[in-house]
Amino acid sequence: MKKTGNVAAGLQETEQDVLDIRAKSQTSAQADESGLKTDFAFRHPNTITGEVTIASDENCVMAGPITVEGTLTVNGTLVIV
Repeated sequence: MKKTGNVAAGLQETEQDVLDIRAKSQTSAQADESGLKTDFAFRHPNTITGEVTIASDENCVMAGPITVEGTLTVNGTLVIV
């Protein structure tokens, strides 16, 4: 499903393979092949697979323990708590 214009609440594809999660006409999170970007807490699996890059202008927090099966490239900041 693809909708032209802004979605007030729900999912909206804003770029190819990037979904905005919206509520009250505001983007609260984005999802892509690397995972979920959000302004608040999130959850994730214990094992990260595939190829993941944290860009130089990004910060990432993970709760451990974490197992990486693949490639994790950190150009920005990664904190594991």
